[in-house]
Amino acid sequence: MASEEEAAQQAAGTEQFVDHFLHRDRNDAGKYPRGITLLRDAAVKYRKSPMVLPWLNEKTQRMAYYVIPRQREELTAVRDLLVAFVGPSFAKYGYDAPAALNKPHEAAILQRYGAGSTFVVQATADTDERKRLRTALERMVEVVERAPRRSWSAPKPLGRLLADFEAALLSGAPQTAQALLQQLDRQGGLSPANVKHLEIRLWAAQGRASEVLALRGLREVLLQDPPVLVKDMVLSALFTVRIEPALAEGDLARAVDALKAPDSYLSLLADGNLLALSEQAITVLLVGMHARGEEEGLSRSIALLDAEGQGDGVPEALAFYRRQAPTAGSREKESTQSDVASAAEPEVEEVLAETALSTWAEVFAAVAQGDKAAFDLCRRMDIGRGGTSVPPNSVSDGEMVEVFGSLTDVEYEAIWQYALGPFLQELTRTEVTFPHTLTTIMRSIVNQRCDPANLAVLDLLLELFLRSAPQAAEYEEFLEQLSVRFDEWVAPETAGQALDFVDRLAAWAAPAPAARVQTAQLLLAPLHLHMRRLDVAYLPTARSLSDELGLGLDWPEQTASRTEESGPVVETAQILVYGLDEGVLQRVHDSITRQFPRVKVVLSAEKVASKHLKETARNSDFSVVITQCAAHAATNCIGQYAKEVVYPRGAGSASVTHAAITALYEHAARQDRSVHLR
Repeated sequence: MASEEEAAQQAAGTEQFVDHFLHRDRNDAGKYPRGITLLRDAAVKYRKSPMVLPWLNEKTQRMAYYVIPRQREELTAVRDLLVAFVGPSFAKYGYDAPAALNKPHEAAILQRYGAGSTFVVQATADTDERKRLRTALERMVEVVERAPRRSWSAPKPLGRLLADFEAALLSGAPQTAQALLQQLDRQGGLSPANVKHLEIRLWAAQGRASEVLALRGLREVLLQDPPVLVKDMVLSALFTVRIEPALAEGDLARAVDALKAPDSYLSLLADGNLLALSEQAITVLLVGMHARGEEEGLSRSIALLDAEGQGDGVPEALAFYRRQAPTAGSREKESTQSDVASAAEPEVEEVLAETALSTWAEVFAAVAQGDKAAFDLCRRMDIGRGGTSVPPNSVSDGEMVEVFGSLTDVEYEAIWQYALGPFLQELTRTEVTFPHTLTTIMRSIVNQRCDPANLAVLDLLLELFLRSAPQAAEYEEFLEQLSVRFDEWVAPETAGQALDFVDRLAAWAAPAPAARVQTAQLLLAPLHLHMRRLDVAYLPTARSLSDELGLGLDWPEQTASRTEESGPVVETAQILVYGLDEGVLQRVHDSITRQFPRVKVVLSAEKVASKHLKETARNSDFSVVITQCAAHAATNCIGQYAKEVVYPRGAGSASVTHAAITALYEHAARQDRSVHLR
């Protein structure tokens, strides 16, 4: 839970934001204290009810109320509150859809709460109707604040929340992972250190190295000897922020000085097992050994890395230690003299000896039985990210289906939390296919609640299944099972996930075209029914997919909320779109350039922090990063050098295109404001 100090800081920030928005110099509503005092005090002091902030322009006689949920996951609940308390009786049409926030006076809201976070309730010109609207909103705020506290998230066991968090990270849904982390923090059951471990994992998945190093209480976390995965992420963040800029210029002395800084915490990380760490983390430890003058140990460590085939990552600035390294024969005799070498070399062999796992079926069975060594092996795969000692082709599709069929509910939860992520991650890297296994996993997810984490995993499963070139019968069965509960979750609020599914269907060959069209119809029909509530950035994708699949659905050029006032015009811009699925990247490129011909879209699927990636991130107006199975080295690089980083809510091309278009409109709005200020 948040500390008292953090809560006080958050409250102070909220008060500063509210007073800034209501200041009479930029909001004419601030000239009438009697009309805003109740709503202003409620926004600052209340904790459960949404914030309601009035805005007035006396020159144009336009008035509106900005309704902002306290938490992102409360967006749907607040919309329902507006329908109940305000409805069309008191407000203009469009009050129940999140606003684009592209006007100059909305900049503070956009900066603090982000796009798609706020409802705008437009008042009519009639004075009496305006009073009734204000009274209705004041009543809503008071009733919600006095009502018993309720959770807007479905209650789940702690283990399931942890599993969903892992699934959200794997599937490229960082916002979902953030919401789950908040739910874990509120629900309790984890120590403060374990909550911090998850927070570090979330920042690392997004390439936010600076946030990792600035994490409150990081020193205390490291003092408690966290898991190797957490240590690796902190070391990688140190590399990105402190070491890599110096080594790139060949300045080893500056890299050493960076590690000697008190806030580098290297002394708490220096006993790491080299062979269990990523290349970036290894580099930090090697530079640290050089800084401490451990020449002999450094030479042996480099020899060990060379012997294990990991010597390519040794920095050029430390290459002269390789010439001092002992030969392979003498290294074996001297290995006991080096703490790092003796800790590193046998540990991998020990883990493999203890597990003796040669197939994924054996890994799943061991995890289901609570084998700690199997858990450690799965964690090691996540760190390495470049291969595993358990190749996917070592087991048949049928054997994997049998394993899943024999699992109890408790065993399945363990598989979901520890082993499913590494398994799916391996499938994304190889050409091996498991259509029946993927169908079995999909069926188990569909039979549960289709929350954001499950939808993110379903999107990944659909991609992997379509990539397996299934037979017509397999294709029809998968889509039939997938569509069982579409009616329970497809809505304007989940338009991104639904469009991602349709886009994947359109991108891959269809052995049963009728099944594809039927599934696409089931996904798009609810969106078409409520198309006036869709975010305008989704409409081009929906229109393109409907035309491509011949669904006969007509979509408007823009929603009603955009017709009253013209939005910003997107001019020239350069954006970087990063991800490992080159098919998704290309579809995003085609969609954006078709709608905005003057926008240059640069695509990247690199796995390392190359000079080209740094320059592209630095020269782009903003970067869109797909975090699904992304390489930490590349995402850290983009996070360090990009002017702004945008994270899509999913890994499909519809979600990515939506994030990019929304960011383009925001970029254009900022440019318009800067022109007006000149």
